[in-house]
Amino acid sequence: MNLRDIFSGVLVLIASASACAVPVNPFFAMDTGTKDDQHATFAAQAELVRTLGYAGYGGTGFADVEPLLKALDARGLKLFSLYVEGKVNQDGFHYDKAGMEKALPLLKGRDVTVWVPVSSDAWKPSDPAGDATAVRGLLAMADLAARAGARIALYPHSGCWLERAEDALRVAEAVDRPNVGVTFNLCHYLKVSGFTDPTLLLQKLATRLSMVTVSGAEPGDSWDKLIQTLDRGSYNLNGLLQTLSDIGYTGPVGLQAYGIGGSVADNLKRSMAAWQALNMKASGVVPLENLAAFRDPLGDWTLAGDVAAKGDNPACLDWTNGIGTAVNGPKGKTAHLVTKAEYGDVELHIEFMMAKGSNSGVYFQGRYEIQVFDSWGVEHPKYIDCGGIYQRWHEEPGIGDSERGYEGAAPLVNAARKPGVWQSFDVIFRAPRFDVSGKKSANAVFVKVVHNGVLIHENVEVTGPTRASLFEDEKPLGPLMLQGDHGPVAYRNLCIQPVAVPTP
Repeated sequence: MNLRDIFSGVLVLIASASACAVPVNPFFAMDTGTKDDQHATFAAQAELVRTLGYAGYGGTGFADVEPLLKALDARGLKLFSLYVEGKVNQDGFHYDKAGMEKALPLLKGRDVTVWVPVSSDAWKPSDPAGDATAVRGLLAMADLAARAGARIALYPHSGCWLERAEDALRVAEAVDRPNVGVTFNLCHYLKVSGFTDPTLLLQKLATRLSMVTVSGAEPGDSWDKLIQTLDRGSYNLNGLLQTLSDIGYTGPVGLQAYGIGGSVADNLKRSMAAWQALNMKASGVVPLENLAAFRDPLGDWTLAGDVAAKGDNPACLDWTNGIGTAVNGPKGKTAHLVTKAEYGDVELHIEFMMAKGSNSGVYFQGRYEIQVFDSWGVEHPKYIDCGGIYQRWHEEPGIGDSERGYEGAAPLVNAARKPGVWQSFDVIFRAPRFDVSGKKSANAVFVKVVHNGVLIHENVEVTGPTRASLFEDEKPLGPLMLQGDHGPVAYRNLCIQPVAVPTP
């Protein structure tokens, strides 16, 4: 059994005092590793990236922004970065300003980072004599980017004037714009500094660090040693991820795959499997290879490997045999998954995929639901949409149907992706409180709900069980429930851990 079989979307359940952190960094594929003869178009590359579970794509230059965005948008993927070369000489700072001005209307509101490596014909690598000229040019570039809400991340590149991360930090601090940060490129760091520990450097970069790129690597000076798939090489990537977590870095991580060669599909697949395994190891998550953590009856829930929307019928899901992903059977209508363990205050991470028009829910303590729903494209989301906290319900006789539903909370924004694309929730939940007599003294609260990296709820009280809950009463503890009877859905990467959430 290989790493892909073991870790690709492994369904996990753990209970410990440490923070639940799988995954915290969006992982995207740089275009240095997405192109080959079978993936020559943006559409083919975007489809490959989507299928393998990457959060998005990092491109190059401004010339093809419109077709690139079209391919990514059609698949619910994010454009994380555009690599745009800069040059600093005696006569000023130069970059594709005309291209940037043309692309900005297309980038507006997308939170895209413009990666800027800086070379020079006038100054040697790391020479601060070029700082003043570079800073003037980057100030103008940053102000231009700000019009579209875009960011600048200085990109240290071996052999260039801006060669080391320390150089990028020095210049970024001189520019001193809130949308200007620095990048830590593992391969370029190793090329310049050798196999040294970057912990102290990353601590210095922490307040300006806006992007990170990684690759598998082993000692040596050649690029074939320093840029490999993530499952190869001897470099301690787990230690790097732990350091990033320690300094509080939750930003995106790009996969550097320049010059690896071979099949990009195989390279990306191997690297994604290794990324998932690394995140599990860094967080202490223990993978489960069965559904033993859940109560009987399990109904038609089954473990699978890869899952995708069915090609000829997007209202259904297709999957391959394997482990790690729980799918609610061929009919998309079966029993709920209910954990054997019961929880009070928890921190939870979970990923899910829905078929077109499908519906499910994640019930905390089996009582309080965050809605899982196909809400792709909904302009004004309601409590019934994805990420909504579902309504409570009057069951008493003599009440009109229109008056039975009450409370419920719509997400602040619609962060839903299209059907057939993996999505995620990250939740901090505070259980209801009870006094010594057993009387409830405080309501349950969704302290924070993040959907696909976007905050959608903060400090929302729930006065009692929401509709279709397992229980009508409230208790200090209860199981986690995944709804299985409302349409095709798949879940993976479940991490739930008790935490101490203070009562105000």
